[in-house]
Amino acid sequence: MIGRFSLKAEVSDVAEQFRVNRVEQAHSERYNVVPTQVVSVVMNDRHQERVIQEARWGMFPFWAKDSVNTSKADIRRKPFLHELAKRSRCIIPCTGFYGAKLVGQERDPRAMHIVMQGRPLFGIAGIMDCFRNAQGKEYRVFTMLTEETLGHMSEWQPTLPVVLDEEGVEAWLNPHERNIDLLQVYLPRLESYQLKAYPVTNDVHNEQYDAPDCIRELKIDYA
Repeated sequence: MIGRFSLKAEVSDVAEQFRVNRVEQAHSERYNVVPTQVVSVVMNDRHQERVIQEARWGMFPFWAKDSVNTSKADIRRKPFLHELAKRSRCIIPCTGFYGAKLVGQERDPRAMHIVMQGRPLFGIAGIMDCFRNAQGKEYRVFTMLTEETLGHMSEWQPTLPVVLDEEGVEAWLNPHERNIDLLQVYLPRLESYQLKAYPVTNDVHNEQYDAPDCIRELKIDYA
């Protein structure tokens, strides 16, 4: 499961890269985003205008298996997710995500920050749900699309997020496209060679910890 990610980018950079028309609510310089936190997403508003808005990571009920991550296959197999994917899609801006790997002589898995080669800022495909409580307040929640890992990284990182290229972003955020089978073409599987993973502080396992050293590479000498 992808249970942590980072967003070390200015709001203006996110808006420019994803061709946002308006910034409603935004969060930047996040080093250790965890489920149930509110973060920035790129989405279409009710007027089909592309905006940066905030949403909670994790659908309701939070304990559900597909609350935080949803496999690409599940949006075709599960009716609830299929309906959401047809009408309520989003992009999660991201600069890296976290895994854990046994490294050298360490007894506990070492936190690893995983970034994309040559793409310091990228977008992960997500699906959303919006609803209002009894007081009329609107809530937005989302889940992140993932895919089974292939290649050498699969030994310690079983899943990877579905990362969209520029064409994929436009297709995924096209409010007029409701054919999920056609959209599958724009949901590529990440290959290990596209990624770089490096060791970082295990403080990222602390949900309350959010500091620049979360993404700082550690030079670990096991000799």
